[in-house]
Amino acid sequence: MTVTEEIKQRLDIVELIGSSGVQLRKAGRNFTGFCPFHPNARTPAFYVFPDTQSYYCFSCHKSGDAFTFVMERQGLEFGDALKDLAARAGVQLPERTSALRDTQEQENALHAKLRQINEDAAVYWNHLLRNTARGELGRSYVAKRGLNETSIESWQLGYAPDDWTDLLRHLTDRKGHTAEEIEQAGLIIKRESGGYYDRFRNRLMFPIRDLKGAIVGFGGRTLGDDHAKYMNTPETPIFHKSSLLFGLHQARDGVRSAESAVIVEGYLDVITAHQAGFTNVVAPMGTALTGEQVQAVRKLLGSTGAIYLALDADAAGVRAAEKGLESILQSGEPQLVQLGQFVQGWEVDFDLPVKIIQLPAGKDPDDVIRTDPRQWNELVRSALPVVDFFFELYTRGLDLSNPDHQQQALRKLAPVVASIKDFAKRAVYESRLADVLRMPFTLIQASVLEVGRQARQRRPGAAPAAPVRPTLPARSVDPYAHEDQLLSLLLRFPQVRERVEDTLASDLKAFPGLAEDVPSDLRGALSRIENRLIWYAWSEHGPDGPGDVAAWVGTLDPALRSHAERLLAWVDDPPLSKLSARADARERANGIAQILRQVVAKRRLREMKGMQDHVEDPADRVQLEQKLDLVLKYTGAVTAPRKSTVFQDLGTRREEFG
Repeated sequence: MTVTEEIKQRLDIVELIGSSGVQLRKAGRNFTGFCPFHPNARTPAFYVFPDTQSYYCFSCHKSGDAFTFVMERQGLEFGDALKDLAARAGVQLPERTSALRDTQEQENALHAKLRQINEDAAVYWNHLLRNTARGELGRSYVAKRGLNETSIESWQLGYAPDDWTDLLRHLTDRKGHTAEEIEQAGLIIKRESGGYYDRFRNRLMFPIRDLKGAIVGFGGRTLGDDHAKYMNTPETPIFHKSSLLFGLHQARDGVRSAESAVIVEGYLDVITAHQAGFTNVVAPMGTALTGEQVQAVRKLLGSTGAIYLALDADAAGVRAAEKGLESILQSGEPQLVQLGQFVQGWEVDFDLPVKIIQLPAGKDPDDVIRTDPRQWNELVRSALPVVDFFFELYTRGLDLSNPDHQQQALRKLAPVVASIKDFAKRAVYESRLADVLRMPFTLIQASVLEVGRQARQRRPGAAPAAPVRPTLPARSVDPYAHEDQLLSLLLRFPQVRERVEDTLASDLKAFPGLAEDVPSDLRGALSRIENRLIWYAWSEHGPDGPGDVAAWVGTLDPALRSHAERLLAWVDDPPLSKLSARADARERANGIAQILRQVVAKRRLREMKGMQDHVEDPADRVQLEQKLDLVLKYTGAVTAPRKSTVFQDLGTRREEFG
């Protein structure tokens, strides 16, 4: 039994969820209440199943186990959730070697020290801003920007005086920190001639917190004529600007409640938005938005939320967007998008619910919100889906009755449409492109197909595989043996992924009403929490996964590394064919996918049957009964014996012999 399974066996998920503030009441063998992941006060749609130690929301479709709940509810990484739940369950986590333990303890002590130094600096600077004559310049600036006392206090804004050693003296003389420690925190700089001086001087200071709320660094806005308008803490053991978003800790509940996150450029944009009640707004560290930052937002949003990007309307922003997309499409492989000044390091996925907020010329979110909050609401409401944005961008200023302009737009937009994975959505945009360009639909469709074909040819190992007869793996007493084996095959042979995903989704195509209730992808099919998180991390690198597998494993949460290493070192029994290992892996993976599809269907069927007698709202009861009928039919479809792919129907054969 793994540590995670032992923890789940010892914990009562009903008690765990109830202790978090979710009020649950008995509903037969199960429990129900209002979902903590989306706003709803009309009817309880959140169900907890003690038998399987899992939960499911009939409305927003969030589901999972104790680990998933704690991670999503508190915004924790797996390792932190593991420690928290192990402590609750009284489970001793495996001991590491003394050398590793000593190293980790030293690292933890250093991180705690650096966080304390940052906290002391924030308290001091906040005091100077609010209570001293030296802070008058800072107070005048925040008053001019319309920030009230509540915002100054809740965001712990501060003022760093125009003094070369003011903070250094305070932290050493009053707080007892050493200059070496303060330098490690990034707050002072060592002189070549000896001694130290303050990094931040004559600046309005913005503490930057991690998702848990600890101050890990600062941003400083100059109040003088410094050439650097904004300055951040440099990279330190606890401050990594590529993975942090300003305001994410404060926006956590707002993002979940709104089921959306708005990403703006400036710190003051964020604070002004929150002050006006728009509490789902965050910002990167004054640089381009990275994939790590997007992933942090998506963890809070889950699979149903949308990301909004507030894009400058100036020419530079448009040129950056155009240049970024062109570089992606010319490469023929999943690459990076850059929108405006701040989107970078993000794999292309036009199926993501991403929308573009186009700001009025010469204005930023801070200006709009302070002048007219209703206009900000309207800008968000009218934000364009990312594909629509590129439609507008690439047809702007063109005469679409001119054949040359039509071809120019088609060359740019056909790759955009071809990048949409969902067939129905792609067909809609093909039709729209034909209307916009005033060109025959068949020509548009052919152009999109050709672009897609060329892109696939440029990707290594993308040749379609011939159909093979699945071989089901032997049964095991380990309930996760099948999915462990499947994930191992996927990590070692990424080319089998498409076949597996097709198998998981194939029968669901006949039941569109179950699209949100029954998982049709690997993330939903995998039950073991370690497997789901490892697959999530792998998928962030695109369909072929990370190039350097060993390096990738090293980036995983330490609590996941040993399991990932076990999967990569999996011993296949029987061994894969040396002549056709990939085909053999595809066959085995497909067989396991068929088993997992049945497991998922039966699990959802049991859960819905358990909910049936306890849904109070008549409309919800009718909807549940309709869904239950569909799940029954779907379960029958995926568990029914398959017609042999090797032998033809005997009746047909008998006619041949007759």
